[in-house]
Amino acid sequence: MEAEKAIQLENLSVGYDGKVIVDNINADFIKGKMICILGANGAGKTTMLKTMSRIIPKLSGEVQLNGRPLQTVRAADLAREMSVVLTQKIDVSNLTGMQVASMGRYPHTGFFCKLSSEDIAVVEKYMELCSASYLKDAYFFEMSDGEKQKIMLVRGLAQDADILLLDEPTSHLDIKHKLDVLHLLRGLCLREGKTIICTLHEPDLAVKCCDWLVLVKDDRVLISDSTEKVLESGMLDTLYGFSAHQFNPDLGLVEFPNCSDKDVYIVGSDEHTAMLVRNLNKFSLGFGIGVLHQNDVIYSVACTMNAPAVSVKAYTPVTDAAVEEAFRQAKDYRFLVVSRSETCALNEKNRLLAERLLALGKPVLNFTKDGIAAEMEALCRRKKEEA
Repeated sequence: MEAEKAIQLENLSVGYDGKVIVDNINADFIKGKMICILGANGAGKTTMLKTMSRIIPKLSGEVQLNGRPLQTVRAADLAREMSVVLTQKIDVSNLTGMQVASMGRYPHTGFFCKLSSEDIAVVEKYMELCSASYLKDAYFFEMSDGEKQKIMLVRGLAQDADILLLDEPTSHLDIKHKLDVLHLLRGLCLREGKTIICTLHEPDLAVKCCDWLVLVKDDRVLISDSTEKVLESGMLDTLYGFSAHQFNPDLGLVEFPNCSDKDVYIVGSDEHTAMLVRNLNKFSLGFGIGVLHQNDVIYSVACTMNAPAVSVKAYTPVTDAAVEEAFRQAKDYRFLVVSRSETCALNEKNRLLAERLLALGKPVLNFTKDGIAAEMEALCRRKKEEA
């Protein structure tokens, strides 16, 4: 059975004043799914949203809304079927948060635009869900950008349309409220069957919450497909110009690349190794690590940083061959860190690896959790002095 399509874009070209920004777009947006359009600033993401919502005219091609050509849908019907929240500022200086948010109910209020108790209840529900109830009586012009963003989101949700188009709904929000908003939107898809089409600047968050990704670059759509297929395609690397190991699609990790200097070699891993490698990275101290199991999160982190990492398959014993490879790599590093993991049958040979490296007389670093920043700075100074 073919999935129902909320919006279809067929050979669509979008832009302004006859200038094409994104050309020949073909994409289907399935009902009840959360879809994210990703691309650099100026790629045309907002232009696509504005064209899909009829705020600006298409240049060519077709937009279908629930199987009908968009241009044939009456304005009143469009307002009930589709809600749009853009990042542009609006002039509502003397209105309160509640008054601005209540504008979303106007398509449902009839000729006199009088709010019913039901309308007010809907607005208050979304005020609470968006953690914006405290802004109910505050003047819009006195709010921070993040608070204004919350109110505009409430206004869009209060419109109670089945399709929501949201341009950077998490802009100006701190990380907690970014996660809260995306979790809320995801819930609307799952519980109420809403179709969410948004733009984001955080590919790691998009990967974790969206069903479908549309990647836009150089006046064209690179790919429009399920999140899993987009990740498999490697197109995110093409979109952002990532090196092969700055983004980990399996975990949604983005990491800075490892310094190529051979400063610290880490034997094994424990609960503090993630903090250690990120601090080494932060202070431009190059590291290698081994022998890790491939289901170890640290293995994914190290690979994403493009650090040398010797590994074996998950739940298998560390092999002699892996130990020899790690020993060969580690000999070239200036310092050694031995992780404090419990020895078991699977990683017993890491202990033997550490003993062999210690026998070479390599200096051992012992980082403490509380003092790691100061210890890293001292190691940086030492590195400079010895250079």
